[in-house]
Amino acid sequence: MSQQPLTFVANRESNQYLTVFDGEALYLLENVSAKVAQAALLAVQSGQPVDEAMGDKAMTIPAADITRVRTAEHDDFVQVRYTKAGAEKHYVVAMPGLDQQLALVRAIGATIPNAEEVRGPIPVAQALIGPGFATICVVGATVVFVMLARDVASGAEIDTSGRRAGMKILIAKVLGVIGMPGVIAIGAVALAAALFWGYQRIKSPPMLTTFERPV
Repeated sequence: MSQQPLTFVANRESNQYLTVFDGEALYLLENVSAKVAQAALLAVQSGQPVDEAMGDKAMTIPAADITRVRTAEHDDFVQVRYTKAGAEKHYVVAMPGLDQQLALVRAIGATIPNAEEVRGPIPVAQALIGPGFATICVVGATVVFVMLARDVASGAEIDTSGRRAGMKILIAKVLGVIGMPGVIAIGAVALAAALFWGYQRIKSPPMLTTFERPV
């Protein structure tokens, strides 16, 4: 091995994603139990060859095949572009945090011939994806809850049967207490927060760090 392997463990719901980069290849053991991930991690840290430690289920991307690697401050992953059998491929690597994302990007970038680190803000359109989606969700949810609050206020029977009946009953009781004005007020506050988030993204967009093989 050309260097001490870099190891990263990301949690996604109930499973883990183990990423190892040893300077020669990027190894990805994804969507496995904590027990499997930890066993592989301990094997790597004990000096066992990475390909053996990661096992047959791991995906391997040779460093020599990687043509671009990048990450953004607002993401929790690293984007890898590489070639395989003459075709361009893309892969998203789950990561546990920004510091780890930058460490992996820079380690891989150091192996890409003639690549230099390029940092700059992400495009405005990309920066507004999250706030835009949040705005749409807030508006949609507010409309739905206003209609439900109107039904509750009019005495209409609300269907609280089926799955999550307890939650439905709780929502109906809350709507009965706060009424339409309360729903509108909460929706307005949430909308203002989403719009402010968008304003902040435009004013100070997240930084994107990229290493790319020159054409």
